Amino acid sequence: MDTLGLLASILYQFGTNAAFLLLAAIGLVVILGMMNIINLAHGELMMMGAYIATIVTHRGIPFPLAVLLAFLLVAMFGAALERVIIRRFYGHELGALVVTWGISLIMGQGTLLFFGPFMPSIGIPGGSFSLGAYSFATYWIVLIGVSAILIAALWWIYQNTRFGLMARATMQKAAMAEALGVNTDRVYMLTFALGSGLAGACGALLAPTVSISPLMGQQFVAPAFITVVVGGAANVLLGAIGSSLLLSAVKTPVGLLFGAFIGTVALLLTALIIIRLMPNGVSFYLQRFTERRVGA
Repeated sequence: MDTLGLLASILYQFGTNAAFLLLAAIGLVVILGMMNIINLAHGELMMMGAYIATIVTHRGIPFPLAVLLAFLLVAMFGAALERVIIRRFYGHELGALVVTWGISLIMGQGTLLFFGPFMPSIGIPGGSFSLGAYSFATYWIVLIGVSAILIAALWWIYQNTRFGLMARATMQKAAMAEALGVNTDRVYMLTFALGSGLAGACGALLAPTVSISPLMGQQFVAPAFITVVVGGAANVLLGAIGSSLLLSAVKTPVGLLFGAFIGTVALLLTALIIIRLMPNGVSFYLQRFTERRVGA
């Protein structure tokens, strides 16, 4: 029995499942976790990034530059969206939910009308390698590293930059931040643009692994919301990491034993149980544990 290959396969599946959850959720972490905007157009922003990367890659642009271009263009689109529509629904969560759902329908159907039902996919970069009887895609190893880098970069931005300080102040107490001279309108716009750009970049990163179609964003919405909600609002970045690792730890063994569909069902059931038992989210308990360790 190829024990080493089996262990490597389990670790690989665990890492890819966690990376997928993080990449699907990272843009929503910013918009929902920090702005409290229920953005049902999140999947379509990822779809937009995937389409941009696919189109420019087929025209000869190197894939890393295509991902960067997707980030910039979707961030600009998000900034315009925030200025024209989203800003009118701050403090009105139900209204934001309905309007972003409408935006998602317009984006999906508009893409279908303009580009048709399908687009040729991008080949998965990097090839693969084998360990015993098991084969592993190099690109997914890269995505695991990229997801960790994106989370670390977000943490650094919000903890060590002037924008991060103003953003945290605005999200915690907008009136007080404005009284201290913070341009909260600009902070809201930049935050929504950042979340949108990250969604676009992650959609571009995942484009080689999925079929490119106008409705592809729907496959990212449920994992993204589950990851963010299970993670909780006490510390959205820590929560996203904790929930993605926890949910992956459930989905991986169940999926290997009983198939991918049963693994997804197990993930959903686990999310329901966690929300019932830990309504404040994983991050609340992780933060309390960290504070106790520091205090000790």
